[in-house]
Amino acid sequence: MQIEVTGTNELTIRGNIKSIEDSTRIKEALAALKKGEAGIRLRVPESFSMTSTVIGFLMKLVNLDRVRIALAVGDPRLYQLMEELSLVETFNVSLVKAQPK
Repeated sequence: MQIEVTGTNELTIRGNIKSIEDSTRIKEALAALKKGEAGIRLRVPESFSMTSTVIGFLMKLVNLDRVRIALAVGDPRLYQLMEELSLVETFNVSLVKAQPK
């Protein structure tokens, strides 16, 4: 998994989000990014899943810190997971065509 800062309030996460280490790295990147920002755009063009740790951290950002999240996913399976967890509106999830690396 690779994390890129692709804007002042945007992260792109390439590859599958699957390990505890991945979750820790994402949480640290988001925590650093959110300082002073009212909203965060998170692009996940390739992963078909997301760990519960990352989902929980995003929930904390939205519900406690009042940070707006816009989650753009490229894999329909991840979008479906967000639907099943009733998080499409909470995280403003959109399904977008994966962009080439």
